[in-house]
Amino acid sequence: MAPCLEELSISADRAEVRRASDWLEEACQRYEVPQATQERLALSLNEALENTILYGGPSARASPIFLRLEVATDGTGGEAGVTVSDGGFAFDPLSVTEKPLPKTLAEAEPGGLGLVMIRRFSDWLEYRHEAGRNHLTFGVHWKALESAVKLPAPTHFRRRLDRRLADGAFTPERRRGGRRENEFRWIALFRDADADEVVDALAGSEVLTLSQGEALLRLGAHNQNVFILLSGKLTGYLGEVANPVATFEISPGECIGELSAIDGKPISAQVLASTDARVLRIGKELFWKRIIKLHGVAENLLTTLSERMRRSNDDALALQRERLELEHLRKELDVARQLQASMLPLQRPLFAGRTDIEACGFMEPASQVGGDLFDAFFVDPRTLFICIGDVSGHGIAAALFMVRVIGLLRILAIETLQPEKILETLNDRLCIGNDANLFVTLFCGFLDVQSGRFVYSNAGHCPPMVYNAQETTLLPVPKGMLVGAASGRRYTAMERVLGIAETLLCYTDGMTEAENPAGDQFSEQGCIEWLRRDAGSALPTLLDSLYAQVASHTGRAQPMDDCTMLAVRRLAPNGADLLR
Repeated sequence: MAPCLEELSISADRAEVRRASDWLEEACQRYEVPQATQERLALSLNEALENTILYGGPSARASPIFLRLEVATDGTGGEAGVTVSDGGFAFDPLSVTEKPLPKTLAEAEPGGLGLVMIRRFSDWLEYRHEAGRNHLTFGVHWKALESAVKLPAPTHFRRRLDRRLADGAFTPERRRGGRRENEFRWIALFRDADADEVVDALAGSEVLTLSQGEALLRLGAHNQNVFILLSGKLTGYLGEVANPVATFEISPGECIGELSAIDGKPISAQVLASTDARVLRIGKELFWKRIIKLHGVAENLLTTLSERMRRSNDDALALQRERLELEHLRKELDVARQLQASMLPLQRPLFAGRTDIEACGFMEPASQVGGDLFDAFFVDPRTLFICIGDVSGHGIAAALFMVRVIGLLRILAIETLQPEKILETLNDRLCIGNDANLFVTLFCGFLDVQSGRFVYSNAGHCPPMVYNAQETTLLPVPKGMLVGAASGRRYTAMERVLGIAETLLCYTDGMTEAENPAGDQFSEQGCIEWLRRDAGSALPTLLDSLYAQVASHTGRAQPMDDCTMLAVRRLAPNGADLLR
């Protein structure tokens, strides 16, 4: 079908980024663009606009930015592309070598990763310079959801051995043709053999009855029998049952144990009854002296072994593919961790050029990527915005949700200096399309670094600590609903004056709820006691030593939950440290 077009013109101002985000979201919803695709386009658009406004030069800020969205769909899926057109100096971002991603959180520095993120989140990128304007296009493909495929119901074998198998032994009976001639066709080994000859050969063979979970063959044991499954199901385990290298199913009519009966070597797999089962046991001597000589049995045995080897090869290839996919996933997780690190202000100190404030952050995720977040930046020369949050769970889903929260917070903090309004708007936006039912606890506020006035709001997060040379206390916080759990919630704000040389320490519950082997938590009191001993340290040293104390308490190098801290300390106008 013909593409759907949407266009918007905005001024080159950071406050307009929010309007552009709303426009993109509304248009994508109108054309039923999948939520995941919307978020990839939104992240790329935000990065493109931020780079244009910040680095496009005076000509970029003096002229409007034109946005164009094109959406095309068909029965197999669709694609959506966004073009950003600005009047800044000619700049081809595709010709620029990407800034290398940091290998560790400590090496992460802000800035320079906008193009990296756009390339990561987009399926294609195009650039051209026409009529004095830059035109950058990025786009994303998606596939339509495939309809559920109904699997065929399991087939049941229609043929059974003579009823006397239920008595546990096979006795001969002379009857050619009719029912007996067909009763062996479903057993692959005997499908070409004469039925009466099979009955004669199997005379006296034992029929075993296995309960679910009972072992037929054990790993490493010696076997002197060939088994044929008559009913039920068996499962083979290569390696220990609790942690097998691979498994395979044995269905009625199939043989098991023939390889160990051939070569006399110990059994290489454990075989258990996965349901109640009945198994015909044929002794090794009987099998090789009589059964193998029946018409077609040797050929059928080779065919059976060949088919099993082919299945084993297919299983091995599938296992190899899984390992390659796992290796690829691990690499993707490394990239995700690096991208996540690049979004957080982890340089130390945070505002090296200022003498009126000291700030520092710390994060140690429980897995490759985490759900904790924090941010600190000046919305104007004297107003510092800070926030810290904890997304439910951790891993990839929490990390993606964390990226969404950080992006929205940075936009909302520019629009208003009322933290309670930020939480209300953020909550309503996160509730849209939240199919994963994720939520985040959040504390945020604005600090006037000159007067010390700190206005803050809270959404179910841990109360920060405030300490100076004399005391350490918990900051009273207003009650507020978790962000992302239910729309339409209202939040309130509180105020406090942060004095010279006072420090505000924000943290996530991964710090205070960290448990030792006995189940005792590190607790808020543990943090307070440590702060009293180490209150005069520089913030990077303080945060590192506090986390080391938590790790010592748990006895674990890797935390069970994400551990995150953000500390802000007001300094005297001349930068003197009054804590000492």
